[in-house]
Amino acid sequence: MQIEREKISNKIGERIRSYRILRGMSQEVLAYASEINPTYLGRLERGEKCPTVDTLYRISLGLKLPLSELLDLSNVPQPTQTEALHRMQTAIEGLSEVQAVAIAEIVEKAAALAKNNI
Repeated sequence: MQIEREKISNKIGERIRSYRILRGMSQEVLAYASEINPTYLGRLERGEKCPTVDTLYRISLGLKLPLSELLDLSNVPQPTQTEALHRMQTAIEGLSEVQAVAIAEIVEKAAALAKNNI
């Protein structure tokens, strides 16, 4: 029984993390939106803690996601292109112009490689 609980905790933690990243949210932002401690959220995402239904509900509200979607362990959330672009934009915020251009060049090279391999 303990093994099953650990598997479920890990899967729920992975889903929380996946949806958080898809939405371009930091752990701190999601924790604040969910009214839980950021350290606790980190432990949930790593599967170290098993959340209560109340905690899962608050996290689903913070993610602006139905609780049923968060608990649906049969599907894996997939990022959309818009979400991917938002993540890249969020990642370069606060960088200097030189740093942002360097990252853009890396992304362009990676995209070219991906196009050639697909």
